[in-house]
Amino acid sequence: MTKYPAEIITITFDFSALATSISNPIFGCVAMQGRVDSSQSAMWIGSEEIQGTKVLRKISGGQPGNVYRISCQVDDADGERWVLSELITIHA
Repeated sequence: MTKYPAEIITITFDFSALATSISNPIFGCVAMQGRVDSSQSAMWIGSEEIQGTKVLRKISGGQPGNVYRISCQVDDADGERWVLSELITIHA
């Protein structure tokens, strides 16, 4: 996935293959490539929205040229914990 620094986009984490119900989402954002970014956790904006087994959250900003690993961790009804992640590249 790619985005421009000025864009605000919604990221969807789909846990439907792993769980029938989810709760307690926790988000992560780590620069994997590019310049050190002390504000990477500030890329998440607003609150998450849970739609069944999907978690939606808006993301903005990022350092041009950086690649970030964004992740979402959830708990399911059986007491299991799941994490989905993907890479997002910020256009230079």
